[in-house]
Amino acid sequence: MKRWIEQRISRQVMTIFYILIALVTFTSIGTYYYTQQSIQETTVQLERISEQRARATNLFETWQSMQYELRGHVLLGDSALLENVRTAQADIDEQTTWFEAQANNEEETRFANDARLLFSIYTSRVMPALEQYVIAKQAGEVDEPFLQMGTVGQFMPKNETSVQTRFQLNSSSTADMSASIVDMESVFTDYRQNLDFQESELRDTLSKQLVKAQWMWLLILLGALFILFIGLQPYIVRLTNQLQTLMINSERLAMNPSASLIPIKPLKNEVGQLSEAFNEMATSLRNQQDQVDLEREKTARILHTMRDSVVYTELATNERFANSALFDLYEHPIPSTERGSLYPISMYYPMFMSQIDDQEGLNRFTRRAKEEGIFDETFTYTMQNGQKTIRMYAEPIDLQNERVGVIFVSRDITQETEINKMKTELVATVSHELRTPLTSILGFSELLKSRQLENAKRERYLDMIASETKRLERLVSDLLDVQKMEAGMGVPDFKVESLYELLSDLLEIHAGSTEHHFFHFDCDETLFVAGDPAQLRQVFSNILNNAIKYSPDGGDVTVDVTCEQDTIRIAITDEGLGLSDEDADRIFDKFYRSQSEESRQIGGTGLGLSICKEIVQLHGGTIAVRSQIGKGTTMIVELPMAQPVNEESSS
Repeated sequence: MKRWIEQRISRQVMTIFYILIALVTFTSIGTYYYTQQSIQETTVQLERISEQRARATNLFETWQSMQYELRGHVLLGDSALLENVRTAQADIDEQTTWFEAQANNEEETRFANDARLLFSIYTSRVMPALEQYVIAKQAGEVDEPFLQMGTVGQFMPKNETSVQTRFQLNSSSTADMSASIVDMESVFTDYRQNLDFQESELRDTLSKQLVKAQWMWLLILLGALFILFIGLQPYIVRLTNQLQTLMINSERLAMNPSASLIPIKPLKNEVGQLSEAFNEMATSLRNQQDQVDLEREKTARILHTMRDSVVYTELATNERFANSALFDLYEHPIPSTERGSLYPISMYYPMFMSQIDDQEGLNRFTRRAKEEGIFDETFTYTMQNGQKTIRMYAEPIDLQNERVGVIFVSRDITQETEINKMKTELVATVSHELRTPLTSILGFSELLKSRQLENAKRERYLDMIASETKRLERLVSDLLDVQKMEAGMGVPDFKVESLYELLSDLLEIHAGSTEHHFFHFDCDETLFVAGDPAQLRQVFSNILNNAIKYSPDGGDVTVDVTCEQDTIRIAITDEGLGLSDEDADRIFDKFYRSQSEESRQIGGTGLGLSICKEIVQLHGGTIAVRSQIGKGTTMIVELPMAQPVNEESSS
C-alpha cells in the first residue's frame, strides 16, 4: 500500500487530504461528544435546579396558602377552611418528603431538614393552638374583638423537651409571634436565592463550556494541522531538495554537458521518475558529447596530419583556427602538443601576415571568398621576400543549408616551383648536353661517310666520335642513376673494402687523364669501409672528376684521409674556380649548376653531386663542401669505419 501511494504525487496529496479530513473529523466528533456531554450534564443540573426552585416556590406558596386558610378559619370559624388547611398540610408533608429524598448536598439536606422542622413546629404547636383558640372562642371562653397571639399562646402545647435552637417560637406577644414565624419562613427565601445563584453559575459554566469547546476544536484543528505539517515537512523538504537539485544540474548541464552533477537518489513518485529520466538524459548527453568530442578530436587530428596548412574562419565571429601545418609554414613553434582541437590564431595573425609579400592581394582573395562567396579560383603568393611560394584555395562550410564558415587551404609549392624550374633547366641542359655530342658524332660521321680522309684524320675523327659517345653515355648513366635513386632501386650491395686500395686505383686512373694536375694522397692502409664498391667508386670518381674539370688551369689535388673514433673523413681539395655561398648551399640539389659563367661554360648535368649525396647517405655517411671563389673547393665525405673480414672472422 505504501509503495502504491509513493508512486504518484496525486495519491500522496489525496492521502494527506484524507488524513487531514479524518483527523479533523475525529477530533471534531470527540469535541462534539465532550461538549455535548458537558452541556447535557449542566442542562440536567439546570433542570434539577429549576424543578427544585419550582417545588420550593410551590412549597412556599402552599405554606402561605395554608397560613391564610388557617387565619381565615380562626377569624371566621369556617370548618371548610380548616379542611383546606388539612389538604395543604398533606401537600406540604408530601413536598417536604420529596426534598428530603432528593437532597444530594449539604445545602439541600439542611433545607429539607429546616422545612421539616418548620412544618413540625407549625403543625405541632401553632396549628393546635389556633384550633383550640377557635373552639374556645366558639364556646365563649375567649371574648376578644381581635386575635391576640398572647391568648393563642396560652393554648399552644408546651415543648419543653425540644432541643432544637434554629427556630424558637416566641408566643409572648403578637409581634414576637409574627417575627418568629417570619424568621422560620425566611428559609424558603434563602433557599430560592441559593438556587438562583447556582443556576446563574451553571449558566455561566455552560457558556464557558461552549467557548471552551470552540477553543478546543480550534486548538485540535491547529494541532492536527501542526502534526500534519511536522509529518509532511521531511517529505516536502526531500521533494523540494530533489527539484532544486534537478534545477542546479540542469543549469550545469546547459553550460557544460561534461560538468559533474550532484548525485540524486530518486524518489518513487513522478519527481523520482523525472530524476531518473534526467539522469538518463544527462548520461545520454555525456555520451553524445563524448562522441562529438571524439569526432571533433578525430577531425582535428586528421587536419593536423595534413601537410597543407588549414585555416577555418567563423563568419559570425571572424574567429580563426588552424592546424599545426600553418605554424610549420610560418616557422613558428606550435602552441601546444595537444592535437585534440585546432589552434586559435587570432593572436598570431598579425605576425603571420607580416611575412606575406602581397598582403593586399591575400586580403582581397579572402574577402572575396567570405563576403562574395567566390570559391572557383586560387591565389598564389610569396612570403619571406620570395623564399617560399604558396598556393591557396577556399572552400565553404555549410550546416543545414546555412553558411557558417570558410576554410582556407594553403600549400607550400616552393619545391614544386623549383622542381618545375629545374625540369625546365634540365630539359635545356639535357638538350644542350645531348645536342653537343650528337652534333659532333653526326658531323664526324658525315665526314667519314662523304670524304676520303687520311688515316691520321680518320683516326682522330673516330676518337672524337668515341669521346662524344662516352660523354653521351655518362649523361644517360647519370639520368638512369637519378631515376634508380628516386625509385628506391639503388640499394647498395655492402662489402668490406680497403679504402686505401679504392682511392689509389681511382687516383691512378684520374692522374693518367690529365697533365696539368698534381695529386697528393695521404691514407692509412689499415682503414676499411663497408659499402657497395661500385657506388663508392662512383662517388669519389665524380668528386675527383669535378676537381679536375673545375680546375681548368691545373694545380694540386689533395686527398687527405683521417680517422676519428669510428668515422673516416675523406677531404678532397682542389685549387680551382671555387663556389659562392649560394652555390655551396645548393650544390647537392638535383640539376643545380653553379651560376658562375666559367662553370657554365665547362658544362654538366647538375646530377653528379646529387647522386653522390644519395649514395653517401645510403652508406650511413655525410657529404659537405667548403669553398671560396678563386681559391678552390674541398669536398668532405664521412663514412663509418669497418673492420676487415679476417679480423671479424678471427674475433
